[in-house]
Amino acid sequence: MEKSSKVRYGALNRFVQAATGLFLVFFLGVHLYVAHINFGNPVALFGSVVNQLHNPWWLAFFLIFVYIVTYHGINGLSHVIDDTSISDKSKKYIGIALMVIYVITIIYGTILAVLVSRMTFPT
Repeated sequence: MEKSSKVRYGALNRFVQAATGLFLVFFLGVHLYVAHINFGNPVALFGSVVNQLHNPWWLAFFLIFVYIVTYHGINGLSHVIDDTSISDKSKKYIGIALMVIYVITIIYGTILAVLVSRMTFPT
């Protein structure tokens, strides 16, 4: 008899998925407010957003945001894949592909954020 995906994931994984979803609401709200509203004034230049990344706290905020968004998305996709009726072998290969996509995205996001945080724009 085949194990159900609900047993495989368990309560902890479902809780982490829900918790990262709540964090996403918070992070997205802060991101939209700071990057696109900029404390009541529309952001006129991309440079003003980049200049915010010079602050290590904003850089850390952005990186955590990227990590949580990526985890939440990949974990959600793996739940959807496991709920389908494709073969276990295909699910395993798709799971491996999703892990590779996760690692590549995290590495790319980190490198990009660090490089952008070192850019300077005239004010």
